[in-house]
Amino acid sequence: MVTIDSAFGTWAARTPDAVALRAPGTRLTYGELDRAATRLALRLLRLGVRPRELVGVAAVPCPEFVVAALAVLRAGCAYVPLDLTYPEERLAHMRQDSGIRVVVRSTGEDLPAALADCVVLDPAPAGDGADDRGTTDGAPDPLDAVRAEPADLAYAMYTSGSTGRPKAVLVEQRNVTAFALRQDFAALGPGRTMLQSSSFSFDASVLEIWGVLLRGACLAFPPDDLLTSAELAEVLAAEKVTDLWLSAGLFHRIADDVPTAFAPLHTVVTGGDVVSPPRVRRVLSANPGLTVAHIYGPTETTVAVCRRLLTDPDQVEAPLPLGTALPGTSLHVMDEHGRPLPAGETGELWISGETVSRGYHDRPELTAERYVTDPATGRYSYRSGDLARKRPDGTVEFAGRADQQVKIRGFRIEPGEIEAALGEAPGVRACLVTARVAPPGDKRVVAYVVPRAAGPLPAAGLHRFLAGRLPRHMLPAEYMALDSLPLDANGKEDRRLLPEPVWGRGSLALLDTTPAPAAVPAAAPAPAPATPAALPERI
Repeated sequence: MVTIDSAFGTWAARTPDAVALRAPGTRLTYGELDRAATRLALRLLRLGVRPRELVGVAAVPCPEFVVAALAVLRAGCAYVPLDLTYPEERLAHMRQDSGIRVVVRSTGEDLPAALADCVVLDPAPAGDGADDRGTTDGAPDPLDAVRAEPADLAYAMYTSGSTGRPKAVLVEQRNVTAFALRQDFAALGPGRTMLQSSSFSFDASVLEIWGVLLRGACLAFPPDDLLTSAELAEVLAAEKVTDLWLSAGLFHRIADDVPTAFAPLHTVVTGGDVVSPPRVRRVLSANPGLTVAHIYGPTETTVAVCRRLLTDPDQVEAPLPLGTALPGTSLHVMDEHGRPLPAGETGELWISGETVSRGYHDRPELTAERYVTDPATGRYSYRSGDLARKRPDGTVEFAGRADQQVKIRGFRIEPGEIEAALGEAPGVRACLVTARVAPPGDKRVVAYVVPRAAGPLPAAGLHRFLAGRLPRHMLPAEYMALDSLPLDANGKEDRRLLPEPVWGRGSLALLDTTPAPAAVPAAAPAPAPATPAALPERI
């Protein structure tokens, strides 16, 4: 395997004048990006960073983040993305937990007090010029002495922890290059342009940055004030974007608002949560020739491990399967004792292959619990915590989260199965299902529904629809209407932000809201609590 820097260097040498990064008012070619990263890497060395040290990169989505991340890797270190829209308490935890001493920030960005004790490095102007190595003919290149190996860390990315404290996933350079160079769901390469849409603290950014730059394509940044689905459609057309990643939540919003927004694209990639089959059908019907790539993969296995490529509305199943394994990846469904299950039986999905990350930073017990040896193959594997089953042809079907299963009146219930059925009901635009404790103290199933149109949607009709598809113990006890589903900072649907139900109405409820056009940002912001009939300012 190769390192990220060496894979990028191949394109910097082969196509130095090709545009690598594009933003309003900024264009960086591969050659210019290469030289800018070298200048910044040398400045990091002069600051005294040590090989394999974690270095913070605090930036809003912009070309400077990419320059900084590449420079950190070139200096022999690994980067920690620090999203400045995060609450200060979270940033303080990330800084303390990772032990970062040095932070590279975007020009003009003020750092919060949580990062005040770090050494701060502002990036140099990203234009052309000498790389300022400070060497004479015959003298060793200082960057040669710190050159990384494929097994060295690339980044530490924080993800939510079950204790409420985020944990850092340690991803190695070979994990990134294995994913970026082998993924086959988006044909990135020279002549292709991907629009940046995700937070740099979300691992979809690995697809947007390294999936693009290690294959000679171009990454375009949208305007900062991009708000609506219609404006996104304009940007996709004006920038001649060919490929786009959207979280499931954002994909759903745009599919509802302006399904033709995807017309300029070759591929729209979506995942990160359960994807709505009706919306995929709607998007494909509106955009002949488009491919919807439905991908699945935990942060711990570097972006994606399987995919389902969809081009025909008639081939869209409900619910959507996760698909088949990417090259170099193996997927196994295991029982509670770690034994492989036959096709058709449900168990935990274990993932093995070259994209499985090293583990969690400073969490040896959790690493030992989740990162295991596959007894069938002897390969290093990750226990996903997701329930799945395999078809005879190797296609994997998602069966829910093991940790989201609830037991009500002695029955085990998977909310995702109810959501899949409710999402097919007439008049339902989107839905989430969860278990809540009712005032008497017993746990009950609650369905949160975003109606497709204004005006009352009788819960009784939805209840009858579900009763024809689900056993009685899985039917919701209460129905609640929302204008939109709450999203977290990465654009994923967040059950923690759902409001408390109005108890006692049951299937007699009238679900009435006034839907408003959804907004779409350049990158997903921090979430705001959702309330009935409340629409987030941005998604």
